[in-house]
Amino acid sequence: MKKFWTFFGIAVAVFAAVLGALAVFDRITQKNRVKDGYLDCGSNEEHIEEE
Repeated sequence: MKKFWTFFGIAVAVFAAVLGALAVFDRITQKNRVKDGYLDCGSNEEHIEEE
């Protein structure tokens, strides 16, 4: 039973390390992402002039 808990502990530690590495990688690669899903360009659709 002791070997099982050792294996379980190692598996949990590896899983946590992989999850942490993915979180750090995502944070680094997504530094310049658009917040709230859209860009605010400062113009309204009502004021756009058509040519």
